[in-house]
Amino acid sequence: MIDDSEFGTTGPLFAAGTLVPAGKYRRIDMPGREVDLSASGHLPASFDGRVAVYARMSVSFALSA
Repeated sequence: MIDDSEFGTTGPLFAAGTLVPAGKYRRIDMPGREVDLSASGHLPASFDGRVAVYARMSVSFALSA
């Protein structure tokens, strides 16, 4: 896990290669890059020479009337 204060965000951050539980993760340094893991697994590398850093996305549900 990475110290989130370096990036000005709140909540835990995870580096590429980290084993994480199933869920949706967003790369914080590359807008639009999301990873959806249906089972626990490792977060993917960036392949651009940078360390990819991910934040877990919270799921919100809208209630319909």
